[in-house]
Amino acid sequence: MAQTSVSQFAAELKVPPSVLLEQLRAAGVDKKVPEDSLSDTDKSRLLEYLRRAHGSAEAKNKITLTRKQTSEIKKTDATGKYRTVQVEVRKKRVFVKRDPAEVTAAAVAAEAPPPVPAAPAAPTIDAKQVEMREEEARRQQQLAQRQESELREKQERERREAEQKASAETTAPAPAATTLHAPKPATGDARTEKKPKKAKTTTILRDDSVRRRQIKTRGDAGGGVAGWHGRGGSRHRHSSGATSEQPTTFAPPSEPQVRDIPVPETITVGELAHRMSVKAAEVIKVLMKLGSMATINQVLDQETAMIVVEEMGHKAKPAKLDDPEAYLVESDAPTAAEEKPRPPVVTVMGHVDHGKTSLLDFIRTTKVAAGEAGGITQHIGAYHVETPRGVITFLDTPGHEAFTAMRARGAKVTDIVILVVAADDGVMPQTIEAINHAKAADVPLVVALNKIDKHDANPDKVKQELLAHGVVPEEYGGDSPLVPVSAKTGQGVDSLLEQILLQAEVLELKAPVNTPARGVVIEARLDKGRGPVATLLVQAGTLHRGDIVLAGSVHGRVRAMLDENGKPVAAAGPSIPVEVQGLSEVPGAGEDMMVVNDERKAREIALFRQGKFRDVKFAKQHAAKLELFGQMGEGEKKTLNLVIKSDVQGSQEALVHALTRLATDEVKVTVVHAGVGGITESDVNLAMASRAVIIGFNTRADAMARKLAESSGIQIRYYNIIYEAVDEMKAALSGMLAPERKESVIGMVEVRQVFRISKVGTVAGCYVLDGLVKRGAQVRLLRDNVVIHSGEIDSLKRFKDDVREVKAGFECGMSLKNFSDLKEKDQFEVFETVEIARSL
Repeated sequence: MAQTSVSQFAAELKVPPSVLLEQLRAAGVDKKVPEDSLSDTDKSRLLEYLRRAHGSAEAKNKITLTRKQTSEIKKTDATGKYRTVQVEVRKKRVFVKRDPAEVTAAAVAAEAPPPVPAAPAAPTIDAKQVEMREEEARRQQQLAQRQESELREKQERERREAEQKASAETTAPAPAATTLHAPKPATGDARTEKKPKKAKTTTILRDDSVRRRQIKTRGDAGGGVAGWHGRGGSRHRHSSGATSEQPTTFAPPSEPQVRDIPVPETITVGELAHRMSVKAAEVIKVLMKLGSMATINQVLDQETAMIVVEEMGHKAKPAKLDDPEAYLVESDAPTAAEEKPRPPVVTVMGHVDHGKTSLLDFIRTTKVAAGEAGGITQHIGAYHVETPRGVITFLDTPGHEAFTAMRARGAKVTDIVILVVAADDGVMPQTIEAINHAKAADVPLVVALNKIDKHDANPDKVKQELLAHGVVPEEYGGDSPLVPVSAKTGQGVDSLLEQILLQAEVLELKAPVNTPARGVVIEARLDKGRGPVATLLVQAGTLHRGDIVLAGSVHGRVRAMLDENGKPVAAAGPSIPVEVQGLSEVPGAGEDMMVVNDERKAREIALFRQGKFRDVKFAKQHAAKLELFGQMGEGEKKTLNLVIKSDVQGSQEALVHALTRLATDEVKVTVVHAGVGGITESDVNLAMASRAVIIGFNTRADAMARKLAESSGIQIRYYNIIYEAVDEMKAALSGMLAPERKESVIGMVEVRQVFRISKVGTVAGCYVLDGLVKRGAQVRLLRDNVVIHSGEIDSLKRFKDDVREVKAGFECGMSLKNFSDLKEKDQFEVFETVEIARSL
């Protein structure tokens, strides 16, 4: 035992320390104060003194236990009524502790041979010895009775186990051995102190053989599958020889799990809850706290969903709706493949009848191997030619639809633009439009001066007209090569291809080869005999026959793949156009194409995109509103892009001049394209690519252009008076100016009394001196006419009711957000910040 002080020992004995000190002094232990320490020897001396004082110097070696048990017996009397009889049974048992020396002497005497009597003499037997022998005989008899009862119990238990095992073998496989154990008999000399309790067994039904194998009897010391040691023993588990599963325990996480949740443009409440691994009711609760009533199927916008994710302790990251990587679960990051040089992709543009088709036909017939399938090139719209210096891919598309549609989707397909200009005709309206397209896309230009073999060709005049529209030839110090060619005779075609490859070397075009293919849909159609057919331009990786392709909201497996000659090919690398079959539907031109490993995942993404197409369409229309145009980052100029079409050249020039003069240091006007004639589908595509507003001056849009503008959300404004156009554009630019912020003081409040309330904070009892105070307004705390704090009103009450405003002459209670240092005689200056619209 550890040493304790006198006061601690007195507390354990529940006696005053002064009494204990007197008893210790009487026992011969010199302790003066309660703080003195006591050893085990001191406590033993105190115990011997107390025994002698109470007249029992000898140690107790006999214990008498008396038990009383009461039970009730119900019996009927002569009249037939039940009568309850109380039965009381009393038992008395005496336990004697033997001296170890006597036990040893008895054992030696039992083993030694009986002594030979020397002579008959008068036996002198001590009474104490007689009593000890009788007690020993009683103990031996009790031990024999206990062993006999334990043997009977063991035999009975084994008989029951044998019956249960026999019944189990008929209904279930044989259980593993040593599943149930009989109780081991307790050993040791402690038998004389307390009779062991009778083992209680668990009653098991005959047909419950499977569960029976894992039930342990209550009294077993070693039984059961993986039982506890005896009731009084240590509480440590021990493994059994039987093969059994340990019960698994659920350990809750020590800290909350924080996940990165991708949030698309639109998402339902149920889907958001699923991504956060919580119940939908929890998300609805958070939305209700934010003041929004929602159901499990309600669609949330991206901003609201991200706020909910942050409120629930996770990290929200925006995911594009059309981005397949946001929904394809990729376990490992894609490995960086080696990039190799790829052929350039060239688009041919120019005015009608300037020789675009003739030039392409000459290149195709001379540079592509003979034996091609007639008509395939016109349908496929793209092909590649092999030259001594490398491969070139041409996009043979009518007009500029594919070029602008792809750029409007953010897919930069074209690397170089060939601008075909007739040497005898010069720069025409469609030529100017092509120049504007190339400049808006920031794509290098190579000018092909066609029809140079004609007698009325005037190259110098064409160069001057190109200079007027911002195209500077290399011979004039610019960066646009000008190559005289003739599609009829073939003059200068090799030089043109040389210039294209030279531009490609400057651009350093590279792409990975040994990766899953990515590309873009050039054009697509529904063939009567082959079904949906799409022309794909591979931009990165390699497309193989049999790959699973996802193009926008269309998926499918590449069943057949043809080149521009109509011949089947097994694979297509970067910058190679191919015609594929096997898609589920006809994809849209300009859609992004990628190869997916899992067909089921591709189908899910395609169906998801089909369901979200309407939401995306509305989002695009909303983003294309006039007031949202040109919004850029902080500190940068805001730009209003315009596409102007007028009836005559003079009106066009006057309108451009009047609108460009509206620009200021904060906002500017950019005329992406200005032309003469009606508004065409090409103009709408250009407006989509540059996020511009179309202005029609005494002109109208055709049916196709109107339909495309409605579907894409492009605004078309019609005017017939130039001043109306200028005034409306001036109003639009004024709306883009940052508003002027001005403060307006609305009231003065004086603090009369300060209350500090637990769980609420500091509340000021105020009196409105002048004006009024509004909830949600901003205040300045004035102490001795010095501004101490500026902040917002947290709560505004009149008596116990929340109020929106309190006018002069009334009292109110106020508290400020994140500020509690309030004193009497402080003053609150209540003010509002008003935004005043600016104008040009």
